[in-house]
This record gives sequence, C-alpha cells and structure tokens, in this order.
Amino acid sequence: MANDKNKETKICEHCGRKLPVSEFALMYGRNYMNACKECCAKKQKKTRNENDYKKGMELYLADDSMHINRKYKKINRNRTLKKNISGIDFCARDERFVKLLYYKDTWISNYRRVIVYEDGQYKLLRGSVDRWTGEVVYTLKKERYIKYTQTYDYKKVKVTGSSLVVETFIVNYDMTNNTRIWHLNNDVTDGYYKHLYPVTEKQYERLTELQEESADPLSEEVIMDVVNSVEYKQDGWNPYKYRRSMCSIGYYGCNDADWKSVSFKKWKNMMQRCYDKNVHKKYKPEYKDKTICEEWLNYANFRIWFDEHYVPGKWQIDLDKDLLVQGNKEYSPETCVFLEHYQNTMFEHNAKDMIYENEDGTFFIGKGRKKTYASYEEAVDTICGRNKKRIENEIEKSLGKIPMCAHEAMLKWDVRAAV
Repeated sequence: MANDKNKETKICEHCGRKLPVSEFALMYGRNYMNACKECCAKKQKKTRNENDYKKGMELYLADDSMHINRKYKKINRNRTLKKNISGIDFCARDERFVKLLYYKDTWISNYRRVIVYEDGQYKLLRGSVDRWTGEVVYTLKKERYIKYTQTYDYKKVKVTGSSLVVETFIVNYDMTNNTRIWHLNNDVTDGYYKHLYPVTEKQYERLTELQEESADPLSEEVIMDVVNSVEYKQDGWNPYKYRRSMCSIGYYGCNDADWKSVSFKKWKNMMQRCYDKNVHKKYKPEYKDKTICEEWLNYANFRIWFDEHYVPGKWQIDLDKDLLVQGNKEYSPETCVFLEHYQNTMFEHNAKDMIYENEDGTFFIGKGRKKTYASYEEAVDTICGRNKKRIENEIEKSLGKIPMCAHEAMLKWDVRAAV
C-alpha cells in the first residue's frame, strides 16, 4: 500500500508541481488537500505573520514604550582620559575622551577626536576623509580572536569616527537596521555626539529630503518623528517583534530569533535573572537590583555583540558583568565579558569566603572549617591573601587567552573590596 501511494501523484494547485500524494495532507482521513504540505505551511506562516503585524501595529500605536527615545549612555569615570595625563588640550569644555574596550590603547571623544598611546606618549590622530561620504576615517588596532592560535591579537581596521561616537555615547536601539548616521543639518564635518543620530536607510533618505526643504537644521522632535514613523521603518519591519514579550521588558527585535541558539539562551537567562520575580524568589534573590542596558533589551542587539565576542570552549562559558567594573549592577556591552566558568566564580563572593563567629569570640571561614582566627580582620586578611594568589596565578595563565580589557581588570581587581 505504501509503495502504491508513493507511485500515485497529484498536482499542487498553488505551486503547480506534480508530487507524490504523500506530500499532501489528508482531510478527515479521506481526501487529499489540493495544496501540498509545503505550500500549506507557507500560507499558514504568511497568515500568522499578517496577524502578528496587525496585533503589533495596534500595540505600537498604543504603547509608547515601543517608540524610540533619544538617550545617551552613562560613561564610567574609570574609562575617561584626563587632560593632565594625556597633555592634549580639549576642544570644548564638555569634551571627554573615553577608552575603547577592544581597541589597543585608544580613546574616542564626544567630538569625534581620537587619541592613541604609542611609543610611550599620547597622540591625537588626524584620520583621513573618505572622498565619497566625507566621513572621518581612522586606522586603529582592534582586538580579534585568532582561531588557529586560540589567542587574542590586534589587527588593523578602518572605522569611521562617527560610528565610534555612536557606539560609545548614544543608545542605539536597533543596530541591525540602523546602518546610517544622520548628522545635524546633514553636515558630515560635525562629529559632536548630540548632533548624531543612528537611522535606517529609509529614515536617512527622508531626513535628507526634509533638510533640503528647510533653511534651518531639523529639530530633534522632527528627527525622532521620522525615526518612529511606520512609513520609514526598514523593509520587513514587524512591530509584533518589538512588543515587550520577555519578562515584560525585553523584545526580539528581529524575525529570525532562534530559541535554541546559544545567543538566545544567554540573553533569556540574563533577562530572567534581572526581571523574573519567580527567579528572584526561588534561585537568585541577589539579582533583584540588577538591570540590563537599553540596547540589550533588544535580543537582536545582544546577538550582534555575542557573535563578535563569544568564543566556544571546552568548559562552560559565562557572561560576566562584574570583572570590568567592580561592583557593577548592569549588563551592557561596556561592562560585560565572556569568561570560563571557573574564572567567573573567582570574582564572586561565595560561601567559602563567608566569615562566622564562634561562641568564644573567635572567627572561622566557611562552614565546617576548623581553623579559627583571633579577630575578624585576621580572617579577612586570610581570604584576601588566598584570593589574591589565585587571581595572580590566573593572570599569568590567561594572558592572550582572554580579551585584554579582562586581563587589565584582573590586574586592578581589589580583593579586599570584594570580601
């Protein structure tokens, strides 16, 4: 019977292909559908997408949280380069040079100027001007993971100053589709961070049209109206994918989220740690005051960072938020780094480092430990000495095997503050 069915054929009324009847679904166990299984699946997917778009549009028009607001990033003071250290004058009172984590001894300012540290001195780079776009381009050394050597090294890359400013100072809600940067008054010579806007290709074209019709620079209100207008969203934009569906705050931001991928699992785990009340109640109460930056609430943004920095290993790889900025409470591209699990736990305050007091006034470290200490300070000194030695050993072993920013953070780690 099975062979007879394989020999029997039918023509799909949708695609016109002549296929075995096994490629058609049975209706009520009797007659075969007029469309093949593949065409039926495509039609169902199309209908589902249309329904999702309709629901998403209703949400987008009613929910302001789905709209993009103009925001700037908080800059950690430890990343800024002071004038008395570099010896380079600022071009304005509010100019700040911020260290780029994955570039070799490089700082970008909110005025698009770049400083590098080479041959024992700080130098202000001139950059070059792209003759087609007019953008300032810098040649910098960026850290890359080399698979065949399994080590990190620097490679020269060309990057526009404006993209570095946006990446460092401006919250970019949709990195996948914001492929252009709008300069206030369409003046590409202006690199001031408050005059730069990450936008899509359609939004850029519309802003260009509006600027040509106006004698004055477009206001921020006009620019953000274009950014949030449905008419100028990228092709394939589906507002349903931007609804706050993950822990009532996170969203997919793309049509191709793979729930089984490592990147999605890492993102979901991060979201649940920070915003799932059940997780706080049962497993991770210490994460109640932890947050995620605006950019990473969008899974598509997190995936871009993940794809660039994640390196699979023999052991479990953790997303660490504490090493780069000690005492940090926010997951972000500026505060996170991937480490092997044992490296990550080295910088956590765990049960082994808990200090308890005996009835006789002496102290001991960790439950079940027999050795006692005359004072609390003596116990703290013991923990600090032990942890410092462990970290020093790891610093020596991990040089070149972890990003340089993580290596430098290990060197600066304050073991006493972590107790």
